Amino acid sequence: MGVGRQIGAILSLALAAAILSAFFHPKRPAWRVVESTEELRWQISLDEAKQLAAANEVLWIDARSRETFEDSSLPNAILLNTDEWGDLMFEHMDVLQSAMDRPVVVYCDGTRCAESHEVATRLRELLGLEPVYVLKGDWRDLE
Repeated sequence: MGVGRQIGAILSLALAAAILSAFFHPKRPAWRVVESTEELRWQISLDEAKQLAAANEVLWIDARSRETFEDSSLPNAILLNTDEWGDLMFEHMDVLQSAMDRPVVVYCDGTRCAESHEVATRLRELLGLEPVYVLKGDWRDLE
């Protein structure tokens, strides 16, 4: 058997072993990124948000920038973003305290959706609000 064939056979066996371990090894890495269960727990779809709003009085929180909020937002939504957190918390404290007994839904648009997760986490951890959901989808579909 020539050296080239031996190298080919060794590489073939190594490739087969790699493929088998990728699919059958008990400690194989995930093939896709999995969101944390904590984040998934607090996400709400557009349909679920519509049902929640029909059944309860929902506090809508817009986590986008002031400029985009002033351009358009859901009716009765309040602005609460991470950039102006301290000022806006003080401004909306009465509304937030009245939401202790009702659901809260935080939304943003696709470019800053990490902001809505951050705002929702802060509301749960710092104010003790619960439930505080993050809207999964485009808030404009709720109008």
